[in-house]
Amino acid sequence: MYAPQAQPVPAPVVMRLIGVLDADLVAAFSALERGLVGLDGGTVVVDVHDLQILGDGEMHALAEAVAAARFQGRDVRLDARGLHWKRTAKKNLSTQPPVDAQLRSGARRTVIVAHSPRKKRG
Repeated sequence: MYAPQAQPVPAPVVMRLIGVLDADLVAAFSALERGLVGLDGGTVVVDVHDLQILGDGEMHALAEAVAAARFQGRDVRLDARGLHWKRTAKKNLSTQPPVDAQLRSGARRTVIVAHSPRKKRG
């Protein structure tokens, strides 16, 4: 008799973004996210609560990057706990599964991406 073996579900990875949200941080997120999901096919939870937001355009760009990753088959979820982020997620990520306390607590690794804009010298 053949009994299928249960495959372990990889623990989610939290990608914590810190600093100023701009085009450079969105690009860094996109590049790093592909590598994190590719390791074991797990879930990447994007923690945005420590970001400084300069404008709605950057928020939408990050949400679109998450949506693009999801469209390509990767399980990337925006942890939108703040009201402004919830609105952005609802507008751009309507098919995203929820990020709940159980998913957050199941994370075994956190990757921190910190960013501040470069100061130009005059």
